[in-house]
Amino acid sequence: MKLGKVVPAFTTANRRNDVGPNPLRGDIIAALGEFVGMTIFIFLALSGVQAALNAPYGPDEKVPAGAGPTYSQIQSVAFSFSSAITVALFICAPISGGALNPAVLLSLLLTGNVPWFRGLLLFIAEIVGAILGAYFSNFVTANTLLGVNKVSPGFNNAQACFAEALLTCCLCLTILFIIIDKNVLVTFAPFVVGMAIFILHLIGTPIDGTSVNPARSFGPAVVTGVWTNQFWIFWIGPLVGSIFAVMIYMTFKALQYEEPTRKKEAFRAIEEPGATTLDSEKGIHNDTPLGGLANPDVVGERSGYGTNVRTGLNDVVIEDPPRTGINEPVHNPAATTRI
Repeated sequence: MKLGKVVPAFTTANRRNDVGPNPLRGDIIAALGEFVGMTIFIFLALSGVQAALNAPYGPDEKVPAGAGPTYSQIQSVAFSFSSAITVALFICAPISGGALNPAVLLSLLLTGNVPWFRGLLLFIAEIVGAILGAYFSNFVTANTLLGVNKVSPGFNNAQACFAEALLTCCLCLTILFIIIDKNVLVTFAPFVVGMAIFILHLIGTPIDGTSVNPARSFGPAVVTGVWTNQFWIFWIGPLVGSIFAVMIYMTFKALQYEEPTRKKEAFRAIEEPGATTLDSEKGIHNDTPLGGLANPDVVGERSGYGTNVRTGLNDVVIEDPPRTGINEPVHNPAATTRI
């Protein structure tokens, strides 16, 4: 299956050629990396929520029980989640790819970017990591965990479910178009995801505390024992949003939306002898988060964000024009067609 410009090394189609004799080893290591990343993400995010919601509302008083969070608290919650996901991605993305979200993982499974067996291991790692991270946050802050998702007064279940689906769809589209398709911003992937999480929490926190991540809702519920009759919203909403994101993404892939850009880059590479590789192909053979759920058994070199890595795949490369002399390329600018 080839959905992007180059089939990632972790896909099923390339797995037989690009991994060693024991691919299970790579799956287990990826799951362990996902577990560590999810634990760190949930611990940091929920601890930030604790600090924000326990902050004084006024002189010597807390936020009234019936009142929602203040705008400054909403900003603090959004910043806690966005910074936590950024840190977690920098830590675990080179190991597991850093999905850190069952809804995001579903979109990667449906687009063929993650094998189903590895997806199962990653899902289990995310759930267990979310529980452990929530437990750490509850223990360290020594207060009742306030990060449990529930629909706020003034909103009904339908509004909350639609909000979760729409916000998750935006998150998955960001990942699919920027990270999976190796957009120029892929080098800054943790920051891109962090920015998306920030704005999503600004919008969703007044509605239901913002989930967009079933594991993030599941962990605090298990630790606190608070299970509301609205809990289904934080599973159905994000998963439905993920499916709609895949439908939108696949529609644009079927329309070959990136072809005009690739043709322009191809002609420019021919005009400029020094440009031997398409810009859209630069820096894509790396274990970037999400778009490269890294396999430690992949043949070739592995490195950090935005650096090239050999995967043994068929790269799209335009060779230098043939040379007649040592430093003299054959090039006729008058005969070059510009787009």
